[in-house]
Amino acid sequence: MANPLLEIDQLSVSLQKRKQTLKAVDNLSLKIYSGEILGLVGESGAGKSMTGSAILGLIDPPLFISSGKIIFEGERIDQNTKNIRGSKISMIFQDPLVSLNPLRRIGDQLVETIITHFDVSKTQAFERAKSLLEEVGIDPSRINAYPHTFSGGMRQRVVIALALAPEPALIIADEPTTALDVSVQAQILDLLKKLAKERGTAIILITHDMGVIAETTDRVAVLYSGRLAEIGKTADVLKDPKHPYTKGLVASTPRIDANSLLEKLFQIPGAMPDLDNIPEGCPFHPRCDFADAQCRKEQPPLFQNRSACWLSKD
Repeated sequence: MANPLLEIDQLSVSLQKRKQTLKAVDNLSLKIYSGEILGLVGESGAGKSMTGSAILGLIDPPLFISSGKIIFEGERIDQNTKNIRGSKISMIFQDPLVSLNPLRRIGDQLVETIITHFDVSKTQAFERAKSLLEEVGIDPSRINAYPHTFSGGMRQRVVIALALAPEPALIIADEPTTALDVSVQAQILDLLKKLAKERGTAIILITHDMGVIAETTDRVAVLYSGRLAEIGKTADVLKDPKHPYTKGLVASTPRIDANSLLEKLFQIPGAMPDLDNIPEGCPFHPRCDFADAQCRKEQPPLFQNRSACWLSKD
């Protein structure tokens, strides 16, 4: 197998409070390869966005990387991301208005990004900007339009064009379709899949939606309380989830077959624990129907590189 493009090795991100240190990401290990779409899924507070921010070096005090390594293209980057952030690794945020300057034309913003990363003339950058707009499904004739003249889905396409401008090897997409309607969401997800297939771009897709995971990703990592609960090929995880938390996420996703319309949708009891109240042992055990004494006392490892659950031991 080829070497991973990005490797996260036992990464922990901590929050320093006055009297204690809390872990927002706890001993997380992941790999992603070129051309692959890896999904990070879990409820709010699971550590998904924090992991993406750590990769890009967007962690500010009182948060800090307390242990572990982040290796990109064979080089460690967790201590210094200046040379790769925005150039080799780009990010697509949930709200496109966060990434776009409302007072500047989208073409000017694209041209500025291209000139920042490449030694090209303004004319060459302008032509490249039009090409990028066309690639993401926007009429190049609108290059001089302002962000407010676009719909939410079109603005997200502009943000994707901005992310593509430096020709990155990896794109981190943090909830890129949450605020969009279903039809536009499908278009954006199809665009991400096209980029991975045709450009060989690796994509980390952060979401809480198992339907998006099923439709888009090659592999999925399920996070809970900053820890890896389960990881595997998306088809395998959805067909035969091993961790009780993953089973709950899959069961709580609406289906469209006739039988499911008559069934009551499953709901995982309880809520994600606060960082200062993560239980001993398996963090999911207070919400788990299968928890026993061992689950309450001992944190399970990742058995068979698939599931961090004592049920998966054998």
